[in-house]
Amino acid sequence: MRLLCVGGTGFLGGEVARAAVTAGHEVTVMTRSGQNVTAGAATLIADRDQSLPDLYGAFDTIIDTCGYAPDMVNRLIAAVGHVHYVFVSSISVYSDLSEPGQDETALAPTASDADLKFAYGTLPAHRTDATHYGPAYGPLKRACEETVIAALGDSATVIRLGLIVGPGDKTDRFTWWVRRCDQGGALPVPDPPDRSIQVIDIADVAAFILHLAERRIGGIFNTTAPPMTFAAMLSAIFAQTQQPADLRWGPLQAFTKAGLQPWSDLPLIVPDDPIVRHMLNVSTARAQEAGLTCRPLEDTIQRILSWDRGQRDAALKCGMSGVAEQAVLHVLTDPA
Repeated sequence: MRLLCVGGTGFLGGEVARAAVTAGHEVTVMTRSGQNVTAGAATLIADRDQSLPDLYGAFDTIIDTCGYAPDMVNRLIAAVGHVHYVFVSSISVYSDLSEPGQDETALAPTASDADLKFAYGTLPAHRTDATHYGPAYGPLKRACEETVIAALGDSATVIRLGLIVGPGDKTDRFTWWVRRCDQGGALPVPDPPDRSIQVIDIADVAAFILHLAERRIGGIFNTTAPPMTFAAMLSAIFAQTQQPADLRWGPLQAFTKAGLQPWSDLPLIVPDDPIVRHMLNVSTARAQEAGLTCRPLEDTIQRILSWDRGQRDAALKCGMSGVAEQAVLHVLTDPA
């Protein structure tokens, strides 16, 4: 298979490119900078926000890990022609995750005129920065999905991705919990212990994308691991770190009273908003039927531990500081 990986120097794109090379495919990584971290892959220096060379007939499959607005997708399709196109989207397309187990038929509104105007007015330096799009991110991803499907029909595959984790994850959301558990000591955690959590190993995502590409399977797939409880996740982490678990569960209000915010200061803790309450508890039945398999979480934790223990001098981008933890523990001990 002749495969073009767009975004192939990023966290997910790089993993996909490496997996495809290992599988024996002819891989090309498209990059603006010329940097290509995948041994055995060719490099195409191009920027789809500017102009693209004529790529008609050059590839069998496109894997697009960094499309954020419909014009980005349109330019690529215009350059490559009718190919199998795997577009990496997000579960953020869903507008209402107030109920658990939402599948691919759940409401996913497209971008408004204001969203599109914002996206098309974005400076080139921010075009591939997912965080730049804010509330427009999900609707714009949906607009990209619609663009790919309208142009390519059954040759379009949409991956609605959940939280990916693994060595090299630049968000640090899951890594923070692994590092913190590895450090031991009393750890405050927001209730409830049966809070749902879904994370998927980046290697499993790459394998699934490649599986779909090799078989030219079209459709839309929620792509993440089956849900588990937060308590079970922490138990699995402590088992791998071999540290004693000293968890201090408490109401979320105790954490916010100490000035901590869900998701940023409290990684993987979804804000107390009914609309996103079950964003980490979506159905993956369709993906599993199509061939998605997920390794045991313990394997992922061990890989992250080995990687993170070699970079402990590097500060993580999220999570509670030691001072904040002590403030929460104080609130839990003396709620008044």
